[in-house]
Amino acid sequence: MRTVPLPETATIAQIAQRAEVESTDIIVELLSRNVLATINAAIDRDTARAVLAKFNIEVTDEGAEAPPAATPVDEATAPDDEPPAGDPRPPVVTVMGHVDHGKTTLLDAIRQTQVAAGEHGGITQSIGAYQVTTDEGAITFIDTPGHEAFTAMRARGAGVTDIVVVVVAADDGVMPQTVEAIGHAKAAKVPMIMAVNKIDLPTANPERAYQQLTEHEVVVEAYGGDVVAVPLSAEQGDGIDELLEYINLTAQLEELRAPADGPAVGTVIETRLDRSQGPIASAIVTSGTLSVGDQVRVGNVEGRVRALFDHNGERLKQAGPSTPVQVVGLESTPAAGDQLQVAKRSKRRRRAERSAAQRGGGEQAIRLSLEQLAAQMTAGQLHQLSVVVKASTDGAAAAVVKSLGDVGEARTRAVVIYEGVGTITESDVNLAAAAEGIVVGFDVRIDPAARAEADRQGVDVRVYFTIYELIDEVDAALRGLLEPEEFEVVDGRLEIRGEFRSERTLQIVGGMVLTGRIYRGADVRILRRGEEIGQGRIGTVRRFSDPVEEVREGFDCGLGIQTTTNIELADIIEVYHTETRQP
Repeated sequence: MRTVPLPETATIAQIAQRAEVESTDIIVELLSRNVLATINAAIDRDTARAVLAKFNIEVTDEGAEAPPAATPVDEATAPDDEPPAGDPRPPVVTVMGHVDHGKTTLLDAIRQTQVAAGEHGGITQSIGAYQVTTDEGAITFIDTPGHEAFTAMRARGAGVTDIVVVVVAADDGVMPQTVEAIGHAKAAKVPMIMAVNKIDLPTANPERAYQQLTEHEVVVEAYGGDVVAVPLSAEQGDGIDELLEYINLTAQLEELRAPADGPAVGTVIETRLDRSQGPIASAIVTSGTLSVGDQVRVGNVEGRVRALFDHNGERLKQAGPSTPVQVVGLESTPAAGDQLQVAKRSKRRRRAERSAAQRGGGEQAIRLSLEQLAAQMTAGQLHQLSVVVKASTDGAAAAVVKSLGDVGEARTRAVVIYEGVGTITESDVNLAAAAEGIVVGFDVRIDPAARAEADRQGVDVRVYFTIYELIDEVDAALRGLLEPEEFEVVDGRLEIRGEFRSERTLQIVGGMVLTGRIYRGADVRILRRGEEIGQGRIGTVRRFSDPVEEVREGFDCGLGIQTTTNIELADIIEVYHTETRQP
């Protein structure tokens, strides 16, 4: 029996990588235990122990022994177990804090760009990594979203961080997400620098912020502690130089070093799917040098580096330690937080993978797991809303999933049956239809074929550009609080082919029913060359000389229409009604 050490919690992808077991096998085993999980979901060590026992693998406490070596890769070229101290490298800094306290504006001031002006709803929509040059050297910044729903992405950012800058607004003081940011920094065991922003405002009170920080065991130097606090105004640009100086000083005290020679190892910060270039991973190189042409493995995804881009979109041939880089050439989209490692695949392995793809084995496994996921949706006594989530980036998808887990009430909840990156497709609609659920998109577009399929199957597809609107609407739907909406239904269309009599408020006309049905008492709009010119109501309907209730497609009829609009030959009479439905 093999032994695999695991932390207290780990994602399915991480467990699969360490245990050398297919992630789909783990998901299927969890489903057999009525546990719904995706590849990015985290489970505790006890659950992992029970699952891996099925594969004759024993799970131990990671803290009880030395960390395991990296997952073996075919002909892998990995760094030594004890790499040399290496050369000094730039610090990697994560900026955290409460929403609207000025994180993006601060990075905007540092980079002297206008990133903040383009954000939806005042929230940074995706994680980016940027590098700036100072007199003391380069600094790499990780820009993380500010809404509390993006806590999971903050944690990923802290995992590769040397220094955390916590932004606190001098007028608001310490807020819930400020406390979360402090918790992440402490958990990552990295030094903190408090950036007390908005000191230019009349209501600014930095002293109150310092006092509030002490309540969370953060004592700034002004109060005799060891945490640096820098008063600044990101809007005015005041205090930025001092902040950069303290970052460089902290980096020098930390003696940050990494070997620049040898194959690269890095960490994925964010991923996205580009229509022209395919899967793209935003990563930070932690050691070694990543070069164009390198064969890499990122989590369970492999590929060959076809191109490297820096944070300005400029092409690179190589990227060294602490360098943020966009990697193009991966076979599929990896997960944020995955380790990037230079590796080589043998010709035998490549041939085997191609054969498996030709046999369709991968597709069958995905279809099987999704069917089992859909079968779990109505288990128990809870009323569940099945949701398919698509987002512009992997981190945004994870944040939406976390948000949906927090909405609803005791008797209702949202269950995410699938999450992915990129355009909403027909497959997403079909999965939602099978589970009698909906599709939620965040900052993505809908494929026209998917829209047509959604209309055909009656699947509700909704796209949002702010996390607030998404959370509020889904939460309201689960609580049954959404206001009923009026929907217009077109019942039929008739072409005018005869004018018989016209009065001030009544016109007698005749025509052919082109589509649907025309009926007595219906509201109508009068169209001329595609434009609406008036409205009215059908008072009488006649077939020849006989009054009737309705006439259907393909038949002639006469109408008495109550309207003040002058109806002419070739005009279209469109019959419609409105329905009130619960969204």
